[in-house]
Amino acid sequence: MIYQWIRPNHSEEEKFAQLSSQLKIHPIILKILVNRQYDNQERIEKFFKNDISDLYDPFLMPDMDVATDRLIKALRDGEHIVIYGDYDVDGVTAVSILYDALFRLGGKVSFFIPNRFKEGYGVSLDGLKSIIQRKVSLIITVDCGITAIEEIDFAKQKNIDTIICDHHEPSDQLPSAVAILNPKLKHSAYPFKELAGCGVAFKLLQGLIKKLGNKKDYAYKYLDLVAIGTAADIVNLTDENRILVKNGLDLINQTPRPGIFALLESSGLLNKELNVNAIVFVLAPRLNAVGRISSARKAVHLLNTDNLQQGRNIARILEQENKARKSIDEVTFEEAKAIVEQEIDLDHQRVLVIAKENWHTGVIGIVASRLMEKYNRPTVLISIKDGIGKGSARSSLNFDIYEAFCKLKNLLINFGGHRYAAGLTILPENIVKLDSEINKLSAGEILPEDMVPKLELDAEISLDQLDAAFFNDLKRLAPFGPNNMRPVFVTYNLETYGPITIVGSKHLKVKFKQKGVVLDAIGYNFGEYIDQLNQPANTINCAYILEETKWNGQTTIQMRIKDFEVKNE
Repeated sequence: MIYQWIRPNHSEEEKFAQLSSQLKIHPIILKILVNRQYDNQERIEKFFKNDISDLYDPFLMPDMDVATDRLIKALRDGEHIVIYGDYDVDGVTAVSILYDALFRLGGKVSFFIPNRFKEGYGVSLDGLKSIIQRKVSLIITVDCGITAIEEIDFAKQKNIDTIICDHHEPSDQLPSAVAILNPKLKHSAYPFKELAGCGVAFKLLQGLIKKLGNKKDYAYKYLDLVAIGTAADIVNLTDENRILVKNGLDLINQTPRPGIFALLESSGLLNKELNVNAIVFVLAPRLNAVGRISSARKAVHLLNTDNLQQGRNIARILEQENKARKSIDEVTFEEAKAIVEQEIDLDHQRVLVIAKENWHTGVIGIVASRLMEKYNRPTVLISIKDGIGKGSARSSLNFDIYEAFCKLKNLLINFGGHRYAAGLTILPENIVKLDSEINKLSAGEILPEDMVPKLELDAEISLDQLDAAFFNDLKRLAPFGPNNMRPVFVTYNLETYGPITIVGSKHLKVKFKQKGVVLDAIGYNFGEYIDQLNQPANTINCAYILEETKWNGQTTIQMRIKDFEVKNE
């Protein structure tokens, strides 16, 4: 076993029995819902409904009235509006939504995405200075801006108004913008706090359309971009985000816009049903690659083009730059892993702080995530260049990395982010101190048992329970993502059936048999465990997820192995 298995909680049996008589849902799926706190008929029905009409009124968000009034004035007076966004997928989709929508509403609009290597993350003075040359009078920041106190003051001095659309954690002091749209503001009564940056931009568009008196569905045609940005930003896929992503995926699967069509084509996803997993692991890396290697402007042009051939040309560039990114990513990961193995005491270090000269800043966020997964610890990865350290941090467990940076801000030049992901700038001489202090902070929050990787199991099933009714209700749980992960099932006392093989260089391919039912299974990167499974007269307990595979026009179900244990008889 790789993980410590956390068995499902069956303390809600009374609620389950009551709901089972009310709802026609497969009992295993219903148990999963009840364990995930969907514990009454109304909540379960709303969960499955995913109706666009259940989106919250954008005017529940503080400052929405002010923001939409200022934007309408800019549109009517022909003011130059600049959309200022971040260079990740969330920022790129947010920019694309407002840039395209305002242009089609007759606005004089352009966009600005900072260069990761020149201006750096977020709203910067350098970025604003380049915008001023365009004779702009209104800036709308998307997926950034909530901590840009000095920068927004600078814009104000230049007679430029700012509307901030952000979802990152605000500090105690807020910028002096005309309006701030952020569901996480302390005084915000907005019902859902977990919108992505593109989700906040969409709410602004919703509010604008409502105030202009246009049809609601004008805004809905951008749900495809909202779905991509929201899924890519790994925010909670519950409540409003679930509705946005579900309806956005439907839009992509039915009528993808030219740029998305080209991206699906170039990445091998065309004519396959797109889901959150494909966005996160296939589309998002390609859209992110240009922001990491060159310029994220290409991604905006791809998402906004009406010309399929132009989309194909840009998609080809994204493919090339993603290949380059993966190569840099792998080298950086191996170098960082070597530092961990040679220099860090994993028995005592709860947070990894790793720094090296001249790492490519475009991939350190990805590598930090990979290190966190490998060592099951929050990770801060820092690249030092020209006397400055630029870092990306990733966290899980019980540790709020943004809050930690707030407490250690005296060691940092600047920082921003949220509980699970943050960026920072630091002087190299403060890195050792940061390492020491952040590990002191974590000592009371991350216990030794927290660092043992855990696998939460959702339900125990036997293979003969996998009937059509079960799979139909399992599909209804999608879209899957944080706070609504794809269920992990456990089946005990399996036997292997037929030969066990290695697919590619390190993937395990096996058939499991139980009660006369045989099911294909694959274990990605499980090739090293083939000898454990190849022993006669053993039974296997397997934790896995279920997924559909398509081959030669046929759809089959397979188990994707998460972990297993061999029981010697």
